[in-house]
Amino acid sequence: MTTRRRGRPQSLAPALTPVDTSLEEPVERQVYGSIRRGLMSGLIAPGAVLTSRSLATQLAVSAQPVRDALKRLEADGVLVSRPQSGFFLRDLTVAEYREITEIRQRLEGLAARHAALNIDEKTIPRLRKLNAAMTKLPKPKPHLQQNIEYLAQNFLFHFTIYEEARLPSLLAMIENLWMRIGPALHHHPHAFNRTETLRKHEAIIDALERHDPDAAEAAVAYDLGNAADFIVQQLTGER
Repeated sequence: MTTRRRGRPQSLAPALTPVDTSLEEPVERQVYGSIRRGLMSGLIAPGAVLTSRSLATQLAVSAQPVRDALKRLEADGVLVSRPQSGFFLRDLTVAEYREITEIRQRLEGLAARHAALNIDEKTIPRLRKLNAAMTKLPKPKPHLQQNIEYLAQNFLFHFTIYEEARLPSLLAMIENLWMRIGPALHHHPHAFNRTETLRKHEAIIDALERHDPDAAEAAVAYDLGNAADFIVQQLTGER
């Protein structure tokens, strides 16, 4: 008779991009960047447990740079460690999400203003293509709150705009905020409200195409604020 060993079930790692050891960029930095991007793009959902063992396997690296990255994300205030259990996403309260949304409206609105003045004309059809593709993605399966590919496309849509601002320091600030709120975007009912999302994104694109900074800033701020109204209904804590 075979005795089954008991223990903590192995956590499944999100589908992060494996590290490329042939690059000059240090492995530790690549690991940290890959997990950050997973948080920003919705690959990591609320309630996820991250362990160095499962992530090391997914990223094809040793466990040590993963542990270092997870500890760094804990210092960033994104993760919380529990002995013998791995790292958990720290839940945002309603008050925290509202605060972050107001900051995002200012910073991402500023990025949209500069993008309206600097955007490459070839980027406009790319944004329209991204937006149209989002509406054609299948609805999430019943056991999932959100379609991960949809969140990834939404992330790409927004950051395609923000990169056109040509302001690296501003972009870094925006990335830090998306790292905090990325998982919470799973709470937005995009699957049932895609027509409205398409309309809001089209308003942003139209403003960029007209090179209208005021309209671009206002359209981005409205998009973020409207999404927050849905998301906070699913959050707990101080209101």
